[in-house]
Amino acid sequence: MPLSTSQKGAIGQFEFLATALVTGKGQVEIYAPSADNEGRDAEVRRHLSRAAAIGIQIKIAFITVLSGGRARYLGVRCYIAQNRIQNDPRLWYFFAYYDPGQLRFHDPVFLVPAHVFHALGRMGKRKGRVYFLFLASLSPTSHDRWTPYRVAPADLGKRLLEIIDKAPQLTATRRSMKATGDAIWLGRQINVGGTRLRAASAKSKYELIRHAVLERDSISAWYQGNLRIFSPVLLGTKGGEPHVLGYQFDGTSHQPLRPDGSPENWRCLRVSELTDVNVLPGIWHIAGKRNGSQNCIDHVDVSAYRPSAGQRKLRRAA
Repeated sequence: MPLSTSQKGAIGQFEFLATALVTGKGQVEIYAPSADNEGRDAEVRRHLSRAAAIGIQIKIAFITVLSGGRARYLGVRCYIAQNRIQNDPRLWYFFAYYDPGQLRFHDPVFLVPAHVFHALGRMGKRKGRVYFLFLASLSPTSHDRWTPYRVAPADLGKRLLEIIDKAPQLTATRRSMKATGDAIWLGRQINVGGTRLRAASAKSKYELIRHAVLERDSISAWYQGNLRIFSPVLLGTKGGEPHVLGYQFDGTSHQPLRPDGSPENWRCLRVSELTDVNVLPGIWHIAGKRNGSQNCIDHVDVSAYRPSAGQRKLRRAA
């Protein structure tokens, strides 16, 4: 008798929890409620730390898709009610192929921010439900749109802890977050007293991007009607106006993105026009150092390739 959908879901959740615990090396704690009355299957946090919460939607496949004769793909389809779609930056999707023969997840697995998946995986809408498709190559030499979100199963715990630690810095517009029925919470949700926080100021948005440059974290944001997913390399001003120079590796643009690695994918963006800015911790994807001079920024504040002015002063003082 074949496994039911519920049984497959349970296997995926238990395997995810086991893998996170083992690879967390004692730093991950998981608590399962005695009754599923809080809209979650488990609560996970850093050991002895009151960490900010992130949610995980687990999507598992038990077969792979063969494409192009040899390449195998992880394909997951799902429907979500329109009123249940959440683009909170603290919500992430976990996609994996569970190999029944090996009784484990196949390498790699994928951790994708919800707002990225909802934008890039959306295929259509029908009767109040939105149809999504995740289709990612499992080839080690792949360079498709989901490659930056790859994680080796052996690194899952480390990656989750990294996201948990940076959760307070993931967005310039913090929002309260409600759990869905198949969400797993990582960390503890911070009680904001039911009050919806106002959007952060332009200064905090600049500081968010500045921190991403220094930490080499990528960013997703809306800019002139397009979702830009890019790695910020330089931040500063041009004519007194804040600008950021980054390499866009996914999303949309007025000029179609060229193949991965193309120098045509560098983008110069006005910070004031970036909205819904979210940090993608641990994701850094560029085509090597930019050759030649750049005319995006007159005065460089911070660079991903050299220390900030404050750090240089400390070095000189030392």
